[in-house]
Amino acid sequence: MTDHSDDRLLRWGELLGPRYRVATVMIALGILLNAVNFFVFSSLAPSVVRDIGGLELLPWATTLYVVCSIVSTAAGGLVRAHIGARRALTISIFGFAAGSTGIGLAPTMEWLLAARALQGLGAGLLVANSHGLIRDLFPAKSWARLFAAISGAWGIAALSGPLIGGIFAELQDWRWGFFAMVPVCAVFLAMVLRTVTDRPHEERAGLAPVFRLGLIGLAALLVGATGKGAHAHEEIALAVCALAVLITAIVWERRSATPIFPRDMFRPSTPLGAGVSYFFFVSLGTVATGVYGPYFLQLLHGVQPLVAGYTVTVQSLCWTTAAILFSGLAGRRARIAIVAGPILTAAGCLGTLLFLPQGPLPLAIASIGLLGFGIGTAWGHVAKRVFDAAGEADRDRVGSAMPTMQSLGLAFGAAAVGVVGDRVGLSGTPDAPVIEAAARWTYLALLPAIGLAILGALGNALRTIPEHR
Repeated sequence: MTDHSDDRLLRWGELLGPRYRVATVMIALGILLNAVNFFVFSSLAPSVVRDIGGLELLPWATTLYVVCSIVSTAAGGLVRAHIGARRALTISIFGFAAGSTGIGLAPTMEWLLAARALQGLGAGLLVANSHGLIRDLFPAKSWARLFAAISGAWGIAALSGPLIGGIFAELQDWRWGFFAMVPVCAVFLAMVLRTVTDRPHEERAGLAPVFRLGLIGLAALLVGATGKGAHAHEEIALAVCALAVLITAIVWERRSATPIFPRDMFRPSTPLGAGVSYFFFVSLGTVATGVYGPYFLQLLHGVQPLVAGYTVTVQSLCWTTAAILFSGLAGRRARIAIVAGPILTAAGCLGTLLFLPQGPLPLAIASIGLLGFGIGTAWGHVAKRVFDAAGEADRDRVGSAMPTMQSLGLAFGAAAVGVVGDRVGLSGTPDAPVIEAAARWTYLALLPAIGLAILGALGNALRTIPEHR
């Protein structure tokens, strides 16, 4: 680990300078592997089905990946606390590489599903521990800047992932789209072995955390099963059951003497708990663009498929831009950014539900961009204060907090917009008025979640915590 006695805000040039270059690139690469893989698989899915069949099982390839990554992300802090960051990262990259190789070798869809599950387990552990390295390897005043770098990695993935997948699809060799990830995994592992060392780890905590992880996985699986051929009332029942299971896991976690997450994670009255609620609700409230955005742009505004796909990335790119632009703020200015961010996101959501159904198209795209800009304005600073609020006893577990709640929020949000779209009549070949109504209601239905994200941001910003402890 690195000595941070000189705790100051590092300039971008310093993060890419001799002392921190490898660590910065390593963290960004860990996030990039997961993010690019997500977009590459979406682009290559039609080629996969044409080659090995199994169209009816294809939705489960994404569901299993997401469910397994949520479980392993949640377990990331616990694994790290028991065996150390170096070993946890080594296991994660071997799991991800093995899953990628398995997908490339898959003779059937069933084989591919198993490989995607393994890949998801590796990816979740990789993401959780990459977040944890921010606290280990960089001064506290620079943490928001590192979260901006992570946002940048997602922005790069949003632009390059579909392109990479498209290249392998054009070459008619989708398997190499996954084999190609293995040498990148080797580069990441070399960086880990060079940079990361392990501290003394905790005693093992028994089976209780495993059962709680199982409940989290079950909640993710139930919510992921919505929209796969069920009727609307069955989808709602699945979502309600998922929420009930998740609440059970949260109540059990709060009372446990062997926690998976930081001790204040599910206490909204604390800066840490408020920040975590922000991650969950802002992710839930802004997922509609990723789910239905290209569809709405194509059907309502005649945008070409490729252009529609990249138009939707405006949300990610504006998120990255804001994260980098405001990453140097500190103290009172950082708190203002935390409060302003979700308010901007709410304004973007209102603009999108007003302009996406009937235009004008430039204002609809600008509103989608404002959604992302608001997230990027607050995200890194909320994350830094969450890290600040986690004491030394929770330093290993805090890395799992943000990506776990982000993934759960995205899963529940995707289920919610699927149910709303189904209730509005978005199935088969709907006519223009139905699509316009769906474009309006999918954003309107999630607006309350952004309201709860504003409350979480306020709680995170206004409660006093030490700058670093």
